[in-house]
Amino acid sequence: MPVDTKVSLCLSAALAVTTLASSQVFKAQLSETKGMTIIAGGLCSLFFMFFLTALGNLEGILLGKGFELRIFPEVALSLLVSMAVAGSVHRVSITCCLVFSLAILYFMNAISSRTYAVAAASEPVKGEKKRRK
Repeated sequence: MPVDTKVSLCLSAALAVTTLASSQVFKAQLSETKGMTIIAGGLCSLFFMFFLTALGNLEGILLGKGFELRIFPEVALSLLVSMAVAGSVHRVSITCCLVFSLAILYFMNAISSRTYAVAAASEPVKGEKKRRK
């Protein structure tokens, strides 16, 4: 069930702050083993998703309903902020955050394309007949 843009902004901002706070509270535990540093990268990639959603909703409210997120500056800013958060936990988490965030971005784009894409009218292609010599 879709929610209003303002409600989505509040929810995604609250979830972004929650994931940020949890990554900082559990910093010692997340940096202990190799597996936990990968989990920290995954947690920071969730922060990327929530931060990007909040940023997109904020721009949609301020700039109008038809505004779209672009690679630069919105996605790049969200990616840099989430990688900085991952770096505050462990250096290896930065790489994991990058990989997981790119995967999340791919699936967010696929879902968005399916949901909001305008179907283009297809015209039949007329083939040329080959002439025999």
